[in-house]
Amino acid sequence: MMKNKLKYIFLLPVLWFFIHCVYIIADGLIDRQGKADIAVVLGNKVNEDGTLSDRLAARMDQSITLYTSGRVKRFW
Repeated sequence: MMKNKLKYIFLLPVLWFFIHCVYIIADGLIDRQGKADIAVVLGNKVNEDGTLSDRLAARMDQSITLYTSGRVKRFW
């Protein structure tokens, strides 16, 4: 009887954690096509010759796409 209680005491938080992880992942995978006033573009490496790194160039390209499509008004 005591072993069953201990098992449930252990399994309940694990189950709670798993359900919340699945919810967070599923919510993050849903793309909401809304508009925003401001978008934050996180920086990355700029090469010594002044060119953008591949990651930063991809972020800037996506930022330009969002701006030209009218989904974002300003960047920060």
